[in-house]
Amino acid sequence: MNQPHSLSELVELAAQYRDASGLGLAQLAAKNGYQVTATTINQIRQGLYKSKPREGTLRALAWLAGVSEEIAFTAAGQPVPGPPFAEELPPGVDNLSPKSRKIVIDMARVLVDLEKNADASNDDDQEQPTDISSARERRDTRAGQKTKRRLKSADDAGDGNIPLPDNWQDLAAYTGPTSHQDREREWSERGEESQEGPEQ
Repeated sequence: MNQPHSLSELVELAAQYRDASGLGLAQLAAKNGYQVTATTINQIRQGLYKSKPREGTLRALAWLAGVSEEIAFTAAGQPVPGPPFAEELPPGVDNLSPKSRKIVIDMARVLVDLEKNADASNDDDQEQPTDISSARERRDTRAGQKTKRRLKSADDAGDGNIPLPDNWQDLAAYTGPTSHQDREREWSERGEESQEGPEQ
């Protein structure tokens, strides 16, 4: 088992690599600056662990199993975090006023939330139907039975379009002169006559 594919496989690899039980692994991790409890290790091994493991827990398990942190995070189904953000901040941030610090922290929180929502949105987009008509039916089902019945009768018409009311011309936005429409109709009729040719 060189490459663990789940959290339980990661713990099993750690137990084999260190030749230790849950308590022994927890004690060994603590001696080397890592924090993970024996209870957490044992629950993972028994398939009873239902929580999302913290970054510190995964880093500890990675060290115990002798694998990179990337492998441990991937096995747990979590994105691999980048380097600590504090290490990338420019010199002088520790001298910021309390108000400026709050702005920086609030902005960081907003960006974290935006990325979480973007990931969730991407997952939702993959589940959206590509058929527009089925999406419309689902929307209209929520809107109510009356709308659904109207769409059904439109689909029965054959072309899937919602029929226009009898007074659709009265509802049109254009209310200006119609002389250009008369000219177009006249030209169209003349064109039809010229195509027919003289009667023989």
